[in-house]
Amino acid sequence: SLQCVIVTPEKAILDESAEMVVLPMIDGELGVQPGRSALVGRLGKGELRLNQSGTVKKLSIEGGFAQVRNNVVTVLTSKVIR
Repeated sequence: SLQCVIVTPEKAILDESAEMVVLPMIDGELGVQPGRSALVGRLGKGELRLNQSGTVKKLSIEGGFAQVRNNVVTVLTSKVIR
């Protein structure tokens, strides 16, 4: 599985495992599954989705950056709306 970590300048918002994470990149959505090669990308404003055991957790983010490395998705964003 993946570990998804979401951080804002104020605090860490989320640190949970997921089967898949869908990121709102500046040029469209990016689905990340375990085993994905490393990347760093710029996030756009939109909905981040975590697929967890048949359920989907949705969070709205206000842009920022995402890093995928060793099955860890790290999201740095200015604002998260649940």
